[in-house]
Amino acid sequence: MGFYKRYILSVILLQTAVCSFSQPFTDIINASAQSFSTHYRDSLKSKNYTNNYFLNVLFPKELKNGNVLLIRINAEWLNSYYINSSVSRTSDLYAVSVPMGMQFLSPNKKWKFLTMAITKISSDFSKIDNNSFQPGGILLATYIKSENLKFKLGLYYSKELFGDFFMPLAGIDWKATERLQFYGVLPSNYRIEYKLISGLYTGLNFKSYTRSYFLYIKNWNDYVKNREIQLKIFLDYYFTKKMVAFVEFGRTIDYYILQFKQNNNKDAVTYNPIYTQFYDGFSIAVGAAYRIRK
Repeated sequence: MGFYKRYILSVILLQTAVCSFSQPFTDIINASAQSFSTHYRDSLKSKNYTNNYFLNVLFPKELKNGNVLLIRINAEWLNSYYINSSVSRTSDLYAVSVPMGMQFLSPNKKWKFLTMAITKISSDFSKIDNNSFQPGGILLATYIKSENLKFKLGLYYSKELFGDFFMPLAGIDWKATERLQFYGVLPSNYRIEYKLISGLYTGLNFKSYTRSYFLYIKNWNDYVKNREIQLKIFLDYYFTKKMVAFVEFGRTIDYYILQFKQNNNKDAVTYNPIYTQFYDGFSIAVGAAYRIRK
């Protein structure tokens, strides 16, 4: 294993997460693990186990004019198992991205504008080349009606292996009461949060992600498309002012990890049983973060 690959793998073990720029808190470091199990849609009723590991690190720098320089390092490790009475298989996929950009504050402090360029590599990491490179970016405008009400509109783009992926973004941040808040951007991530007691929060979280990974192993040169839509109940516990542990119980609404041949995003292949159709099911995630609430 070459030095570059060892370096990338070490980054995965140290940094994984999905970033969010619209919430009443900022996670400087966030680590989590999600476990999901279900059955494949085959005659053997084979078992699927899917584990996701994330860690995200943020490097913010506030400037004198109120603008903020933002650098993130995100990574993901997706571990999948296929098991039936006669055979078992496992596969690992990885992604590392580095979003870099600025959040601009208007002179009247009524608008914020987020612009970021995203460099991402995503594959089985048996090697790294242009096939696993996926550039992208995000633009997000926030209108600050008041401290308790904000409106957001934007666009996310990624050069995925199945083609150009554009996702319009829209959201409302509303602090309805001192205990109840609504925040996020749809269709990617939206939360309804309720403060139970000091340091303890609960609520509902809608999450939707679509990403892809290039396959080098066995010279398939195919790619895997992962679509994940979940509704979750979460519980956040602040055991210090800035250290939080959390748990999430989720139900998938539309979740698949399918393998496709290059230049074909309609017909999934079936010669690799790990990445074939399975049923929706339940998930559990646990994690911890160094978090600053606004």
